Amino acid sequence: MKGMLNMKALCKLCGIIVLVLLLAACGNASSGASGGDNNSADGNGETFTIRVAHSSAATDDRLENSLQEFKKAVEDRSEGKIIIETYPNSQLGGEREQLEGVQMGSIEMAVLSTAPFSGFFEKMMILDLPYILDSQEVADAVLDGPFGDSLFDSMLEETGIRGLAWGENGIRHMANNSHPIETPDDVKGLKIRTQENPAHMDMIEAFGGSPTPIAFPELYSSLQQDVIDGYENPFSLIEGMRFYEVTKYISLTSHVNGVYAFIVNDAYFSSLPEDVQTILVEETKNWSDIQRQMNRDQEAAGIDYIKEQGVEVLELTDEQVEEFKRLAEPVVDSYIPKIGEDIYQELQDAIAEVESN
Repeated sequence: MKGMLNMKALCKLCGIIVLVLLLAACGNASSGASGGDNNSADGNGETFTIRVAHSSAATDDRLENSLQEFKKAVEDRSEGKIIIETYPNSQLGGEREQLEGVQMGSIEMAVLSTAPFSGFFEKMMILDLPYILDSQEVADAVLDGPFGDSLFDSMLEETGIRGLAWGENGIRHMANNSHPIETPDDVKGLKIRTQENPAHMDMIEAFGGSPTPIAFPELYSSLQQDVIDGYENPFSLIEGMRFYEVTKYISLTSHVNGVYAFIVNDAYFSSLPEDVQTILVEETKNWSDIQRQMNRDQEAAGIDYIKEQGVEVLELTDEQVEEFKRLAEPVVDSYIPKIGEDIYQELQDAIAEVESN
């Protein structure tokens, strides 16, 4: 009798174990294999929510507007399988924090200027050297060609960050509230806000100014409170971030042709299904064309609008710009050993080839 009771108990216990295992299996099946808490799945209705961070304005700005076009194209093409969420105006931190977030995987994607990469991937500084890319059209061809691909490949290998496409931040000019800048002598003694980029800081020093790195979200208030005398930015950002409200003079020094990099955490990207990867790769390339045109349109319109707001815009002569270039040459020379002779020569060869064609 006792043996029969033990047998019944054993059978009951086995039944409970089987039931638990079945429930666990069902639970795993319903959760899917999305690879992240921000993704949900329901059989064939698997979705992927991807955050894209940047520091430009949330409205009336070429970067956010272009990303809305990217969002629509991706979501339409994937039939809702991919959901894009944009986080403009440094909502997820400044550019350095966004870059760290993408590298660590806490942020999936971001569109950043190249300046904050200096502390993560030194070779990227080649694009921030003064007067290295004089033409936007040449920059497009160089970055969309073998040189740009090679730079992204090196970044992926060194940082775990995958570059998907190049965009355009705009041509950077000198702005200040003290007096018109027509020659490097006019920069002497001015506290000029720069990005956290050694090449930019050394350039301002070469011009005679005092470089003052300040996080981008703090730039407006720093101008408003006279913490700094000036800054350097493209017209698209000066207009989009309303810096013209706290600016008196802008001089067309054209010292840096600013670039954006559309990046993604590679571990996250590699975990995505192949069809999702394909859509993201192809639509970031389409975004590149859209964003560049939007930037140029905003820059062209922005100059006139900023003048209408009472800002004095000084168009420098070729001879005046040459003075700034001459002072910038030693800065470029000093960075060649840091970023590598090979990559510098590779860039020069790529520029020469594009210009010859």
